[in-house]
Amino acid sequence: MPIPAAGSAAQPDSGLTVRGLTAGAGSFRLGPVDLTVPPGRILVMLGPSGAGKTMLLETISGLRRQLCGQIRLAGTELTGLAPEQRGIGLIFQDAALFPHLSVRENVQFGPRARGRAADAATADSLLRRLRIGHLAGRSPRTLSGGERQRVALARALAIRPGLLLLDEPLSALDQPTREEMRALLQEVLADLDIPAVHVTHDRDEALSIGDDLAIIIGGRLTQTGPADQVTASPAGPDAARLLGWSHLGCGTVIEPGTVRVGQFTFPGVTDPQATGAVQVYYRPEDVVLGVATETGPDSAGTTIAEIVPTRPLARITLASNPPLTALILHRDLERLRTHAGDPVTTALPRASVLAFPPA
Repeated sequence: MPIPAAGSAAQPDSGLTVRGLTAGAGSFRLGPVDLTVPPGRILVMLGPSGAGKTMLLETISGLRRQLCGQIRLAGTELTGLAPEQRGIGLIFQDAALFPHLSVRENVQFGPRARGRAADAATADSLLRRLRIGHLAGRSPRTLSGGERQRVALARALAIRPGLLLLDEPLSALDQPTREEMRALLQEVLADLDIPAVHVTHDRDEALSIGDDLAIIIGGRLTQTGPADQVTASPAGPDAARLLGWSHLGCGTVIEPGTVRVGQFTFPGVTDPQATGAVQVYYRPEDVVLGVATETGPDSAGTTIAEIVPTRPLARITLASNPPLTALILHRDLERLRTHAGDPVTTALPRASVLAFPPA
């Protein structure tokens, strides 16, 4: 059954639009922030701890006073409106359920607080949709972490929000529960024709949930765009590290477009006009390993320094110059039949190497 959304058909200006938004706390300053989230799109805000992710959500929702700027939702200016007047559903890392109310009563609270009818049948329908209908009469104190977050999601949806804000709702959950909730969130958000902003510092979560990705560092948005494009082409070293790129080392442009780092030479990874020193990054999961006899023009010989059998990808450290880390499937590791100290060849596809100017 589809999740009920804000109610009216989507108009050209029915998404979230933020322009020149600033906020602060002590010496920390957020912004100015400019972003647009159309209806039905999920923007994931990815950044390190202390980057301003939560402050941005609090400011959009009205829980924190903005210093300047404009926030519009479905064509309506939200500046000056109280949080309960903004039509925004907000879910925190802590589910923040009312312990003296039952699960059903928690879901009914939002509409009642806004002076709207909140019948038990509607609440129960949402709970069933989130696969916790059997918990309707329970106290929040008796629920697991994953169950509490499902109740928090039902409560946010019960007000028929025009925007959904999610502040790291999965970060306190164990890995199996987090993966289960991630799949449920994808399913629920796909049913909603409203904009959603999801904050996280987990890149796997960001890439599995988000249509679009925004990188926030030090209170500023440094890059936004479709999630696959931002991941493939981070704008700088900080974004690259957040998105799983590893730093190989300082390289030198030896001819137009070509960089050398120790024993490795990478053609076509810089602007043809670039010269001098560059910082080189690569994708560990794209490193190609081969047996020592499988040499080629784009491969380099080295030896295996260490094998760590992590799952789902094994981590291989190579004794190359500079050291390289490869993340490979266990079946590929078994095919190589190799151990620490064995010689191998290694190569990297051109698209898996980036070079940035030195800081």
